[in-house]
Amino acid sequence: MALAKALPLLLLPTAALAQPATPGPFPSRALRMIVPVPPGGGADFVARTYASRLAESLGQPVLVDNRGGAAGIIAMELTARAAPDGYTVIQTNVSTVSINPFIYDKLPYDAIRDFAPVSLATMNPLVLVVHPSVPARSVRELIAWAKQNPNALSYGSLGNGSIQHLAGHLFSRGAGIETVHVPYKGAAPVAVDLLAGQIQMAFSGIGTVVGHVKAGRLRALAVTGNARVEAFGDTPTTRDAGGPDIPFSLWNAFLVPARTPPAVIARLNGAIVQASRSTELLSALATQGTSPASSTPEALAALIRDEQQRFAQVVKSSGARAD
Repeated sequence: MALAKALPLLLLPTAALAQPATPGPFPSRALRMIVPVPPGGGADFVARTYASRLAESLGQPVLVDNRGGAAGIIAMELTARAAPDGYTVIQTNVSTVSINPFIYDKLPYDAIRDFAPVSLATMNPLVLVVHPSVPARSVRELIAWAKQNPNALSYGSLGNGSIQHLAGHLFSRGAGIETVHVPYKGAAPVAVDLLAGQIQMAFSGIGTVVGHVKAGRLRALAVTGNARVEAFGDTPTTRDAGGPDIPFSLWNAFLVPARTPPAVIARLNGAIVQASRSTELLSALATQGTSPASSTPEALAALIRDEQQRFAQVVKSSGARAD
């Protein structure tokens, strides 16, 4: 699953997007970047940061179109039905592509058949954080405490079947401990209750908790995956910390509708790779404790297939179903 890290938005009237393409090289008019989350969150920040850099590289405005809700299904269906001409791009994520197919009985899109991969956008681990009231300063101490206090350890997630839920399930099962899963409707309410001590633990995105960890309001015990991250210094991986291996990463990626011409995909890929390496984008994402990534379309396609195989097994073992 390891991939090498390579690695203000221009507002445009909707009518401009509906104008027919003019002859000439791609792109000859504005692009629409669909984002499956509401404005203001971490994924939205990543999308808008990329949009400004892509507009510069492609020489055309890029409009961010937030279509949050329904676990990303609305945005994915909208993209799947768009014209396959490269003018509609979605910045989506691991959940919509590699988890949703296994927690929903039926989806209005097929994550493989209806989309063409373009490139990764970001790839970062989850962070295992606990409230300071938890008497554990390491993963080993956390597991030992949880074994002595069954079901006293509750953890929050972004909903049943979310990657945060599945990380908590895999951790609990691998460590042989009994925990209580508390699903929420988003990262913000998880953080609010975690900071208040209403729940004790969470596997969180970096940007959501990095400021709280640095301020001492939360304690970071480990990160998922197989590598440490700069934002959390010497914080070990769950495996290195003596706990179970949690081979999960939070990643965002760019897709276009299936049957988009290869030359158009190549043009978009080149612009995304260029953007991911820009000092402006690196600096902007660093404020969120995250970093960009990029890939070839072929590498992203392989990642999606591998992740689907991984999450199919984890979802089955967890018994998770969509809310």
